[in-house]
Amino acid sequence: MKRIVELALLLMVALGPAWAQQTSPDETPATKEDIQKLFTTMHIREQMRNIMDLMAKQSKQMAQDTLKKKIPDTSQKELDRLNAMMDQTMKGFDIDGMIDDIVPVYQRHLTKTDVAAMAGFYQTPTGQKMLREQPQMTAEAMQAVQPRMEKMMATVMDDAEKMAKEASADAKDAKTAK
Repeated sequence: MKRIVELALLLMVALGPAWAQQTSPDETPATKEDIQKLFTTMHIREQMRNIMDLMAKQSKQMAQDTLKKKIPDTSQKELDRLNAMMDQTMKGFDIDGMIDDIVPVYQRHLTKTDVAAMAGFYQTPTGQKMLREQPQMTAEAMQAVQPRMEKMMATVMDDAEKMAKEASADAKDAKTAK
């Protein structure tokens, strides 16, 4: 019995520091400031602005192409209205607010060690090249998937059109049944 108590005390002394330490340094959550510094290193605001501009441009083109396929005699005035509507929608994007919304997500998933390693990478020549090239790579990737997206958008538009026709027919049937 005495040996069991001694063993238990020895284990408690040996493991005490591990129990006392709630998280290891590798598991310390990143702070808001850590994430904001990382975002500064990564030029996130500029990246997001560039991506939003790119998305707006490509979305406009995709919407115009889809509309022209659906309604071949679409006038330039209608296309201009579509562009104005999309421009107005894009103006509503609050990049700073979006970044503020993203910070807690990064905090939940990254530790101080993770953030330090990422910041270290993005400060290297390769990391800076990645940041410089990312907008162009994104633009080219979006261009590459555009035909697929147009096909998918056309299918969605066809389905929406069918649903509208069915709803209209159901409404007519309901009126005549009364």
